[in-house]
Amino acid sequence: MDKFYSLVIKADGTNCELETSFILKNVGFKNEILTVGEIIQDPKILEKFSFIVFPGGFSYGDYTGSGRIVSSIIKHHLFENFQKHIKDGKLILGICNGFQILVKSGLLPNTSGNWQQEVSLIFNDSFHYEDRWVKLLVNKNTIFTKNLPDYIYLPVAHGEGKFIHSFDKEKIEKLGAFFYVDEKGKKSMDYPQNPNGSFDSIAGIVDDTGKILGMMPHPERFRDEKQFYFDEKNDPYGIIIFENAYRYIKEEL
Repeated sequence: MDKFYSLVIKADGTNCELETSFILKNVGFKNEILTVGEIIQDPKILEKFSFIVFPGGFSYGDYTGSGRIVSSIIKHHLFENFQKHIKDGKLILGICNGFQILVKSGLLPNTSGNWQQEVSLIFNDSFHYEDRWVKLLVNKNTIFTKNLPDYIYLPVAHGEGKFIHSFDKEKIEKLGAFFYVDEKGKKSMDYPQNPNGSFDSIAGIVDDTGKILGMMPHPERFRDEKQFYFDEKNDPYGIIIFENAYRYIKEEL
């Protein structure tokens, strides 16, 4: 079986599946977009894919909370299939609404190993939708981030992006993949540098293996340097995250 198959999972209200699929193909993956309903009908189809991505949007309208319905479907219908995917050393990425799905399903960060929800993403401190570019500090000790510079810019677009947790400082520093910072590169709790009030300036986290990444910023929206509106000299940092995933699968799976 071709190990370069990637999957984008969508639901009613998902709105970033096409650009996510595009960037996956751009770095070398074969890609399919499937609905949650299609996967429920044939759960074993997940075994075909080495990289699963939950894209941004507002799955099922976020009517019961952001990502809550999809996370419930995963827990009650697909959990064993996702556990197998993880056990096999394959990759998962959740972007924005996808991040919300991963944490509420218990797939991320799963530090206890009991697959229960340990963290959450709640309404922004501003209580409104935030749509802006942010500067991020990168933890480069993960599969997805190792070739990135220390600081990058990515866009955010969310209403429920405030990351909350009860971990100690040492643990959250290890799990943190991206941190909101000010222009001097210092982790920030100030608005708008930290657009949502996330605890410890967290913009994204990984699990203990580094193979599952959830992040509020949108890497699929920075594929080309011309997409960075105020400085075209910056590398398209978003695409590097997907390139790292491709490289890992090529070399390690």
